[in-house]
Amino acid sequence: MSTVYLKRIRDNIASALEELLRPYEGRLISPGDTVLIKPNLVEPLPYTSGETTNPQVVEAVVNWCYHQRAASVAIGEGPSYFQPDSDLIECFTATGMTEVAERTGAQWILFDEHPFVPLPEPLKTFSVSTCAFEFSRIINIPVPKTHYLTGVSIAMKNLKGFLKRVDKPRFHHAGFGIHQNIVELNRVIRPSLNIVDVTAPVQKNAGFLIAGEDIVAVDTVTASLMGFNPREIRTIVLGNQAGLGEMDIQKIEVIGEDVKGLKMNFELPQEWLRRNFPLLRLVGIEEACSGCMLPLLNVLAQFEQEGKKITRDASLLMGNKAESQEGAGWLAMGDCTKGRIGEERRLAGCPPKKAEVVAFLRRLYEEEMCS
Repeated sequence: MSTVYLKRIRDNIASALEELLRPYEGRLISPGDTVLIKPNLVEPLPYTSGETTNPQVVEAVVNWCYHQRAASVAIGEGPSYFQPDSDLIECFTATGMTEVAERTGAQWILFDEHPFVPLPEPLKTFSVSTCAFEFSRIINIPVPKTHYLTGVSIAMKNLKGFLKRVDKPRFHHAGFGIHQNIVELNRVIRPSLNIVDVTAPVQKNAGFLIAGEDIVAVDTVTASLMGFNPREIRTIVLGNQAGLGEMDIQKIEVIGEDVKGLKMNFELPQEWLRRNFPLLRLVGIEEACSGCMLPLLNVLAQFEQEGKKITRDASLLMGNKAESQEGAGWLAMGDCTKGRIGEERRLAGCPPKKAEVVAFLRRLYEEEMCS
């Protein structure tokens, strides 16, 4: 039976983490171990956005590792592909991770500045940071999020940060496809511990931590608390079938808190789009990479906050397999749509920069299709 631990944060994060990790004292880390902490620093955003890991959680984990007599601790990440090179270091500074490193004496590592090696078969066309193999222990600290292709993005998907940045868009569709690719990546990179950071104030019932060695069990429990059926999350199902962990909630012992009051308020991106923009149709989304999807969803979220609605039928062409389109109401994003729509209605770039997506959609959607 797999075990997952939950702990509410009642006083402060450090004391809650100490209680959460008490079962691992003296056995997870041995004196002299080197530890790599892998947070989620996908964008240069504060943890309050729900997109990045809380620096207070990371700092508490760093100090816990030193208390366990680790020889050294590092904080490492490879930010999202759609971040320009000039913003990569900012993903550490704006999220507070460089300050954590300075206070604790931990090293911070931008994977993009270090060597990469090819993954073994069957993912040999992808490369990962050598940092994935240079430490005695890896502690994986994701935040719970939804994702337009995988449903959820928790501990298993957080390992995608180890990939070489230029490989990340292909990882969605090349090889076996995103779900099996994530499973294969998890076969190669095996964190010693996974700690899910549920502290962002954007979440209902935020203020607790989830921990476990079994990465599938951790994702199963977290997905359930997010309001989703783990059996409908393919990465969880395939990870279980691959022998990476337990997904039967009846065979996972949850220790530490009553889960009844810990439900969060997540909504799948597809459901959110249908609710807020029912007249918007995304064509080719199955083949689109996160380089286009993430800034698009970000801009649409801005539209929602501003109370803007699309009032006429609108279609946005994405990915590299959708057929050519003509006529009013059609737009396209990304270099992969070149030649399949008029250039005046297409945003070039692979991926387009976020500011360009904002300007493009505001100009065309607001002028033609928004109220």
